[in-house]
Formats: sequence, structure tokens, C-alpha cells
Amino acid sequence: MIPNTAEIRRRRVVNARGRLADVAERFSGRPLVLSSTAAVAWATGAISAPIDRATAIDPVWVVYHEGEMTLVTSSVELERLGADFDLGDLGLSMVDAPWYESQAHRRRVEELVGGDCASDVEGLGLDASFELTRTRLGLCAAEIDVLSGLSRVATDAVEGAINRWRPGESIDYEIAAYVVRHLEVNGADAVCLIVGADERLRRFRHPVACGDVARTSVMVVVVARALGLHVALTRLASVDDKIDATLIERCEVVSERVREATKVGATWGDVYTALARGYREVGQPDAWREHFQGGPIGYAQREFELSPESRQSPWWREPIGVGFATAFNPSLAGGAKIEDTYVVGGDALTCLTSTRRWPRFSSDTSGANVLRLREKEAT
Repeated sequence: MIPNTAEIRRRRVVNARGRLADVAERFSGRPLVLSSTAAVAWATGAISAPIDRATAIDPVWVVYHEGEMTLVTSSVELERLGADFDLGDLGLSMVDAPWYESQAHRRRVEELVGGDCASDVEGLGLDASFELTRTRLGLCAAEIDVLSGLSRVATDAVEGAINRWRPGESIDYEIAAYVVRHLEVNGADAVCLIVGADERLRRFRHPVACGDVARTSVMVVVVARALGLHVALTRLASVDDKIDATLIERCEVVSERVREATKVGATWGDVYTALARGYREVGQPDAWREHFQGGPIGYAQREFELSPESRQSPWWREPIGVGFATAFNPSLAGGAKIEDTYVVGGDALTCLTSTRRWPRFSSDTSGANVLRLREKEAT
């Protein structure tokens, strides 16, 4: 179950309010304006459930100034938000922005705090996007509780779908439908869902479902979202050895190098350097160029993107701290990929997407192996 209580929301908002104070101080006390779905979910404890699930801009904007938080919300959502949540208990006030007026949110913000602010709104004040993302990476205990609940739901959805796979009978759409249904009935949704099988799995890195029968091998990839937070995982299954065991073992070498490097005090550059080293160890030094490798996860599918060559990025030298969540996904051509969601602790990583019902290489924190069915079991 994904925890969604008033107390969880309150703790999330209290945490965000304190961190927003730190961000404001970096901008000489200027008001802060948050408009992205990720930033708004973080600041409000995810009270603004997405209406358009694909939009990057929320119908609710947050204005923070001198400890006070005001929601500038589309007039369509004003009454619902007031009815669904005790905004006073959360220390939030609310003003409306008429949906039918162009730039209504922006005008409301300027009425409240003027234009001398810092924001993630293009062209409004100083650009605070980097600082807002940087500040939310370390999840608080309440956020980790939500992420853990979501991880259980997402993992059960993916592993349950594969366990119901009937080789030679199930089509990829059926497998995808099970994942979606399980997520939705538990208050989550899939912002990314890939189900591929057989030759498409061996040929493409993103073998999206197309109505094919999954005959001898299948991969399910999901990024699931609930209450503003995201988790990611991948699982593979095959009849006998239709997925090459050597390939998945090589992926695990890369995954292990990433896990070893992901620790408090290390930088993101350290982690991506270790990832590149892992590919060199398995004789595939350029394989990382063939597929996005994942990274920090939380209020977005990935909070930012890096590669082993992103040395000029401001994220390269940023240190990793307690409570950071990651989801790397090393892969190799031919149908091999490993992906789980982890949280960084003081001493070690915790794998949130391990149910102990799926084969792993060595421990609960190692990579997920291929579930292999014997021919007679599959028929």
C-alpha cells in the first residue's frame, strides 16, 4: 500500500518548506516561484494530482516568500483542492488564476511578489531550476515511505505480469494491461511502460508493445508514479536459455560497479566513470552510447541526465547524500538489461524493488537475473 495520509503530507510539506528557505537564502531572500509538476509535487506533498498526466507545467504554482507558501491555482481546481485537503493544517493559502485568461498564473504571481524573484518559469526572475532540483534530491523519511510503498506496488505489477505470461499465447498488450491495471488500482500510474519479446527484444533497446505474441522471451520495463514520486525497474524472463546468460552477467558487472560507486560523499561523476569502467571490463567500452543509462530518480523519471562524457555538466561534481534515490539501467545489445530502484543510506544502498521472489545474482541488493522457465513448464 502507498501511504497517503494527512500526516505523511504534513511531514513532506514541513520538510520542503525548510529546504525552500535554504534555496531562498541562496537567492538573497528573493521570493521563489515553482511551476513544474515535479517541483510543485515536492513542495506541496503532492496535493496537486496531475490532470494532464503528460504536462510538465502544473495547474498549481507555488509562491514561497519569507516562510509563507501560497498556491496560485487554476480556477478549475480551486474548489476541489479546498475540499480535498486541509490547507490550513499544511500552512498553505490559495488564490485563483482564471483558466480562460492568458498568462493568468504569471500575472497572479507578479501581483503577489512582483518580478524580482527566482523561479523555474522561463523568463520570470532568476533561474532557480538547478537549485530546486538539487535541493529535493535527498528524500526525507516520509518521502521514502511513499517511495517504498510505490516500489512494492510497481514490482508486484511487473513480476505479477510476467508470472502470468503464457509463452506462445500471451500477447505483449495483455502483459502491459496487467501492469497498468495493478498500478491504477493501487493509486499509481505508468509514465513509461515497455513490453517487448523475442526478436524485438533482441533487436531493439525500446521494443514497445505492438500486439505480438510473446513466445520464448519477454522484457517488462516500467517507470511508475504515485504522489509525485517515481520508481523504475526492469524484469526479463525466458524459456530455457533464449536470453543469453552471458549478456545478463555482463550487465551485472556494470550494475555492480555503479552500486559500488554510489555512496555518500561520492559525486555523480564518480558513478558515471564507474559505469564506463564496467563496460570496459566486459569488453564493450562504447555500449553505454547505445542507450540512456539512467541515474537519480525521485520527482521525475530521472532528475537529470548525464553520460560518462558529461564532465562539463554542473551535476558532474555534485555530491551524493543520504536519501538520494537512483535507478541505473545498464544494457547490452541482444536483449540484456538490469534496472532497480535504490535509496542511498549512510552505510549502504537499499534496493526498494526487491521482493525476494525473483532470482538475483548474489544478494537482495544485487541485480535482478532472468527468470528462466523450463520448456515443459512453459507449455
